[in-house]
This record gives sequence, C-alpha cells and structure tokens, in this order.
Amino acid sequence: MGLFGKKKAKAREAEADVVAEAEAAKAVGPYDEAEAPEDDELLECGALKLPPVEGATIQFTVERNREVVLGAVYIVGESALQLQVFAAPKSSGLWDDVRADMISSIASQGGSSREAEGDYGQEIHAQMPVEGSRTVNPVRYLGIDGPRWLLRATLTGRAAVDDAEARSLLRAVLDRLVVVRGVAAHPPRDILPLEVPRSGSKHPEPQRDRISLPRRGPEISEVR
Repeated sequence: MGLFGKKKAKAREAEADVVAEAEAAKAVGPYDEAEAPEDDELLECGALKLPPVEGATIQFTVERNREVVLGAVYIVGESALQLQVFAAPKSSGLWDDVRADMISSIASQGGSSREAEGDYGQEIHAQMPVEGSRTVNPVRYLGIDGPRWLLRATLTGRAAVDDAEARSLLRAVLDRLVVVRGVAAHPPRDILPLEVPRSGSKHPEPQRDRISLPRRGPEISEVR
C-alpha cells in the first residue's frame, strides 16, 4: 500500500471511530419521547416508559389516599431506585435550583449531605435521619434535565453507598428509559402524572403535586 493509500485507510478508521462514538453516545438515556429509539419492550406508564430489568420488581409509590401515582420504583436485591418526572421551563433546567433546595431541606430535617459528580451529572449523597430513631439512612439523589422536564432518581439501600451497584442499576434503567412530556401545560416543578399499567383496572386520575423535598416518603403499592 502506498503512502496515500495508508493515509486514506487511517482517515477511514478515524471516521469509523467518530461514528462509533456518536452511536455510543446516542445509546445513553434517558430519552425524550421525540428522540427515543424503537423499543417494544418498554412498559407504558404515563409520563414514563419503563424498561424491564432482569431480576427487578417494579412498584409504584402512591399517596395514602390512593389517588395520585407519585413515582415508579425498581427493587433489585438490596437496592431500590425511585423515578419521578416533573415539568420544567423551556428556557432552562431545574436540577441546579432543586438540588440547592434539597440540600437545605436535608439540613433542616437533621440530615447531612454532600455533592458528588456521577455518570449522569451532579448528585446528592445524603444521610437522612430515621423518624423515631437515632440511626440514619443513606440516600443518593440525582437529577437529569431534559426538554421541559426534570427526571429525579433516588437510590436507597445498597446502591446508595456502593458506587458499582448504583452504576449497574442506573445504567440498566436510565439508558432505556423514555420520558413522555406531552403537550399539556404544567407549571415548573409540577409532577407529571404516572399510571399503573394494570390490565383490567382503572388508572388513577392524574393530579398535580409540587416537587417533593426529602422527607418520609409515601407508602409503596406493589403491582404484579
């Protein structure tokens, strides 16, 4: 091969590397519905389309009156990942402001926290006091800004303290997750309605709820 042939081969290799990197970048979620790849396995749950994860149970957090679905929860072994999605303004993201509010709220509840850089951006690593006890629970929060939405993920259990466990669970869920913002008007920080995908049952009526700060969470209703 002559000199020019070698240069062309190297150019083709470099071009292939760029294409491969671009395709790899596209394979990382969460996705907005407008740009999501085809995925027939996703579970349609209103504002979120949830991917199945081997060995995981999917549950739903609801208000005690059973009228509002607040989030979806993946339970895998000793770890849990809760997902909630909120409306955001067109002009800017919410996570920076929400993160600051959450840090203040954690402190006001007697907890402690620090910020850390994760695979999906800035995270909050918190120690939350347990009501009626002197013990604390580790909790890891992260937020991802999308087009007019904010996805908030909360890790508890082993994934809150084990980076490898957190990364494995987040990758399995978030890299296929799709956010369905819809066209309805929602003020910033309003929770976007989720639905429990139970065949033959009435879905909860969607209601607005302001974005919640760290506190004792709602009860969990498991859907099989």
